[in-house]
Amino acid sequence: MAGLQQTNSEMILLSWVRHSTRRYPQVNVTNFTTSWSDGWAFNALLHSHRPDLFDWNAVASQHSPVQRLDHAFNIARQHLGIEKLLDPE
Repeated sequence: MAGLQQTNSEMILLSWVRHSTRRYPQVNVTNFTTSWSDGWAFNALLHSHRPDLFDWNAVASQHSPVQRLDHAFNIARQHLGIEKLLDPE
């Protein structure tokens, strides 16, 4: 039963993320692993809720997934108080 509840919770969270990032054409979140590796989803999620924090075009001009991930982690830390627990590399 716990596995079923976790799966249901993950599906609800995934649905919320997809809804939050739907207006960003570069983003297609289908899971919680590979969909986040290019940095687009994390930045889009931040921007969808706090567009005042950064210019989306600045993220779109970054060609490297590491640059996009680093940007998202830095925004989350500086403006939202979310500590960087992972290294973009």
